[in-house]
Amino acid sequence: MSEEEVFQNAVIRPVIKMLHDLLLAYFKHYLVTKKIDFSRLPEREQTGFIENAFNKDTAFRHESRGMVIGHLSPEEYLCYSTMQHEINRRINTILKERINSNRESLV
Repeated sequence: MSEEEVFQNAVIRPVIKMLHDLLLAYFKHYLVTKKIDFSRLPEREQTGFIENAFNKDTAFRHESRGMVIGHLSPEEYLCYSTMQHEINRRINTILKERINSNRESLV
């Protein structure tokens, strides 16, 4: 495994798992601020909305990622900073998957 994969599995995934409820609450709040009735969207559009939130809404993407990074220890942060670009991409992917797989709790 690459260094990024090891960091992802040992650090990032446990942090995201710990933040699960907060991340879902944050996404629900995001839906309210965007005035989106998520329950009325077809499944395909729900998935597309989640994708667009992470791909096009820079503020949402940065805040979501910041929640995860804010829970790193100083040592973990130093490791993160050496491969920041790749880890950010992995964080976004994991967050999208987690929200997508929990769509039923968003309605």
